[in-house]
Amino acid sequence: MSEYQDSRQQRENRRRTIVRVVCIVVAVAMLGSLIVPAIYAGL
Repeated sequence: MSEYQDSRQQRENRRRTIVRVVCIVVAVAMLGSLIVPAIYAGL
């Protein structure tokens, strides 16, 4: 029983980590789409 719970916890942790990575990637992409035109405008 505890083993099943442990595997479920691991899967939840992995999913949470994936969600965090996806959020970071999206945030970086949004920042990049804002910064790149600003750099081109500066040049």
